[in-house]
Amino acid sequence: MLMPTRPETAAAEPVFLRSMELADLDRSHRWHNDPELYRTLVGGFRFVSRVAEEEWLRRRIAYSTAEINLAVCRAGDCEHVGNVYLRDIDWVSRNAGLHLLIGEPAQRGKGYGQSALRQIMRHAQADLGLARLYLYVLEENAPARRIYEKCGFVVEGKLRRHVFKEGRFQDLLLMGWCVADSGEKA
Repeated sequence: MLMPTRPETAAAEPVFLRSMELADLDRSHRWHNDPELYRTLVGGFRFVSRVAEEEWLRRRIAYSTAEINLAVCRAGDCEHVGNVYLRDIDWVSRNAGLHLLIGEPAQRGKGYGQSALRQIMRHAQADLGLARLYLYVLEENAPARRIYEKCGFVVEGKLRRHVFKEGRFQDLLLMGWCVADSGEKA
């Protein structure tokens, strides 16, 4: 298990963020093959081979100006419990798409997602100079919507019958957060 040094600024948080590593392959592969997890995510479930997962992970950990991929780790024991991503970073318009998952079933509902969200929002604003984050969430995923709303995200639109999952179409919500809405300077 990777035992990274926790950043001091995140000491009060129950989780901290770190770069994803090849050592995360086993967990990542297990999560990408978990149909229960995919019931809550926008993307459809499909089985992923270990070789394909390793290729995916190598692409995610390679340096990129268009995305940042971080592991969510528990503060007490450094256990990797999820991932958070900033994707499609637009440096001109200063925005990015946000993706968050807590992959370990026993670690969901403990506030780790909300903590990771607060930290990635701070990083996006203070370190990267981004002024807006957006995400897509299944309308039926009430727990995720509550977390996003608690952190200042608002529903900006609805894509009706946009996602086909488990034999039926579901609505997808677009949610966004802007620095200007939070009272901070852009």
